[in-house]
Amino acid sequence: MKDFIITKYDTLKYPFGALLLCFCLLVFRIKTTHDFFGLFLIWNLFLAFVPLGIAWYLQHKRLHINSVLKYALLVLWLLFLPNAPYVITDVIHLSYSPSNWFIYDGITIGVFAVLSLYFGFQSLIEVRKLFKTEIAEGWLNALTVGVLILCGFGIYLGRVVRFNSWDLITNPLDLFGTISSYLINPIENKSVWLFTIAFGIFLNFSFFLFKMWQQNGLLTKSHTS
Repeated sequence: MKDFIITKYDTLKYPFGALLLCFCLLVFRIKTTHDFFGLFLIWNLFLAFVPLGIAWYLQHKRLHINSVLKYALLVLWLLFLPNAPYVITDVIHLSYSPSNWFIYDGITIGVFAVLSLYFGFQSLIEVRKLFKTEIAEGWLNALTVGVLILCGFGIYLGRVVRFNSWDLITNPLDLFGTISSYLINPIENKSVWLFTIAFGIFLNFSFFLFKMWQQNGLLTKSHTS
């Protein structure tokens, strides 16, 4: 654990600070108003962290993991990945926020959303590292674009249709039936694909900006050390 923290220090220091801020904002809100508005954000933040946890595990065990387990975990990672950007859509809960707490609640949800998005993007960075020596950069970028568009579709299923990651096990018939109907009748369900593409474009733009920012940070650090 000590070695893990040391090797991941640069990755952990900022999200840990943001995590403290998240909980301070939430605790202050609950303590002051005696209203438990926002508690759902804790669960959503945990779900957003799951893909990063899986990616870190794969990185840690990359030399000692068999292919079957590796790809099984990658499928699990892909299923949970939409939970990270999903938190952005929690802004809809502001409709339940009292007017005198509206701005505060907006800031709180915003901080949770940014941290969740960081978890998702960092997990994607870690997964890309697993295949860096096997897949050319151009193909990795193309796969990344596809994965983030799938995330847009996953967010639609979660926010609009109200499916979740567990439904793959607990309610697979309804889940696959719904997905099949969208695929068979794309024109009738154009709002699904407009949402998917729009969110996919936003996520791709944000991710590659994040990747560029992270690379520039690492380059600056190497030049100054």
